[in-house]
Order: sequence, then structure tokens, then C-alpha cells
Amino acid sequence: MNNNIKKGVLRGKILIRILRTVVKIPAVKILKFSDKEVRIKDKPYLIFANHSDTIDPAYIIKTTKHYVRFVMSDHVMRMGLIGKLYNFLDAPIVFEREKGTDTLYKSIVDNIKAGVNVAMYPEGALTSTGETGFISKRNAALVKECDCTFVTYRGRGGYLKKPRWAKSSRKGPIFGEVVNVYSREQIRSMSEEEIYKHILEDLYVNIYDEQRKEPHAYIGEDPAEHAEIILYGCPKCKSIGNLRTKGREIFCTCGFKAEIDDYGFWHSEAMEFDNIPEWDRFQKKLLKEITDRTKDTNELLFRDDKQQIYSIKDGESTTLSEDGKLELFADRVVITADNGEITIPLNDINSVKTSSKMNILLVTEEGYFEIKSSYPRSATKYIVAIRYLQGKENY
Repeated sequence: MNNNIKKGVLRGKILIRILRTVVKIPAVKILKFSDKEVRIKDKPYLIFANHSDTIDPAYIIKTTKHYVRFVMSDHVMRMGLIGKLYNFLDAPIVFEREKGTDTLYKSIVDNIKAGVNVAMYPEGALTSTGETGFISKRNAALVKECDCTFVTYRGRGGYLKKPRWAKSSRKGPIFGEVVNVYSREQIRSMSEEEIYKHILEDLYVNIYDEQRKEPHAYIGEDPAEHAEIILYGCPKCKSIGNLRTKGREIFCTCGFKAEIDDYGFWHSEAMEFDNIPEWDRFQKKLLKEITDRTKDTNELLFRDDKQQIYSIKDGESTTLSEDGKLELFADRVVITADNGEITIPLNDINSVKTSSKMNILLVTEEGYFEIKSSYPRSATKYIVAIRYLQGKENY
């Protein structure tokens, strides 16, 4: 085991064992977490899990017992005390977006070859809708490259307990389970297509389907507030970005109104669906129609003021503005910072994603920008629109 990989492993093993012993009972009681603990004999192993909750790693640690080195995004490591805590406890493998996924996958393989268990969330981000997101086929190749025991883990309930977009958490149960443990020999005998099929089947969750089969209440104050972070398309007037929330309600300037219940479902006479995944498919269809209509123009699609603009390089963040502006045109993104405008043609954007609740991560050959907002606004509308304008799909 080389020194870089070895660093933090012994400390992590000791700290995780202490935490499991001291925190296990009160954490389970407070979080209402239910699982069946599994001891995986053949090590090292690679774990893939769906990503529905900010503290998903704690559930995996409790369920699988052994020390696991987690893959974490670089934006998490910049989150002040939280980033420092994660680094101290686990010495994670950090996904540096500037370096891309090839560098990340090499680090994962190197850790596995050195005998370190690794866990990652192949969706790449917390689910915004309660449904497991897109998983690249490249992850099946990674499983092959690691040539080790492969474990799939599925969590349920975390999304409704604290939706990624939510202002506050709710009281309700969380469930976690190891779905399958595939031996090294099984992985060697499978094709990448077969592995990929197992990944998709084992990790898939639509929490609203689960709620219809076995309902659980998730009780909290103002449960609709900040839902406009993910719900940007009005089902009534079909406008984008005009939805606002208060208490249990989401509403639009056109008069549309919907209310959320304690089981996570939305109710309104103005729409045929009652859950966020279907709402999301509806609004993506709206954006596809808009981008198809405007893609050969320089039309302004969205604008948001009071944005915090940061430039990221070599893991270091530089503030460009605390009161900037973000604009998406049909052919470019314009960022207004303290020192003037930064114009980015859409073809120059390599990657656009969201982090935390509503931060936009914009990666180009020339720079990596993180854009935050001082008020609830949708990052997703930008991401979906940019991908459509680039000729890419939105899953």
C-alpha cells in the first residue's frame, strides 16, 4: 500500500469502530433507521449505492460494519467544518471535477488493489426527485477493473425525511439494505452489459412507488418550502421559473396552486400527476420544446441576480462576486462578476451539474465555476436547458 493510499486508513478504522459503538443506538433511535447488518467476508470490496440522503455514508457504515473509504465530490470537501470532518474521519477519495472521471476511477482501482474497501454513488449526486438518477455504463467497466467483491446497497426513505431541496427535515423512517454481494468469480464471469443491468436493477428506487406500496408519514414544518429549487415548470400556464412556495403550498402567478401531504404527494386539480418524478418529466418536456424553438437564436432563456460566483482551480476557491448575475442565452452563458462579464459559448461547456441544494457547477477547458444563490432558485432548469441546447439527453 503506497503512502498516499495508506494515509488515514488506520485512523479511519479506529474512528469508525468507535463511532459505530458509541453512536449506533441513539442514531438509530433518532433517525428511525432500520437495516439488516451484513458482514462481508471477502475483502477488499467495492460498494455501489443509490444516493438519497446527505448522511447515506453513515447507513452503509452501520450496515456493512467494516471501514470503507468513500468517494466524495470536491465541493463537499470545500464545505468548511463538514469537509474537514469527512476528511478526518474517512480520508475520502475526492472527485476533482477539473481532472475528470478517468483520474477518479484510477484512484478507486488503486485503493482496491491496495486492499482498501471503497464505496461510491454512481449517480454522482443526491437524487432531486426521489427516483434513482442516471448511471453511466462506465461504472460497469470500473467494477470489472477493480476485480474484487462487488456489493450493491439500496437506501429508502432518506429523500422524504430530508428532500435535497427542502428547507427543513421531517420525522419519519429510513431503511437500508445490502441488495447483493457478487463474488470476484461472479464478476469475472459477467460481461459489462450484465454487470450494468445488475447495477441498474439493484440500485433503482422510486420512493413514491414505495410509498404507494407501504406508506410512511414524514412530518415536518412548512414541508413545501423551497420546492421551487427542483420544481420550475408550472403545470397550468407552462411557464418556467415562476413557482414559489410557502408552508404546504407551491403556487404560480397564474393562479396555480398545489399542496403537499405528509406522505410526500402533491395535490392539485390543475395537474394529472401527484409526485415529483412525473412533475420533473413534465417540466423537462417543456424545456425541450423551448430549447428546440430557440436553439438557433441568441434569445435569453433565464436570468438570476444576487448570485455568488466562484472560480475553482486546483481545489482552491476564489470569489469573483458576492452579488453577481447568471444568464442563459440559447447560444451562451453569461456570468456577471465584479470585474465584468464572462461569456461562455455553450459548446465550450464540458460539464454542468448541481451540488448541495442549488449550486451550479460549470466546467470548461478554461475554468471551473461554482454559482450559488442567496434565495431559492432552480439550478436544474439551467442544467436541463444547457444539455438540450448542446444536443444531449436529460435522463
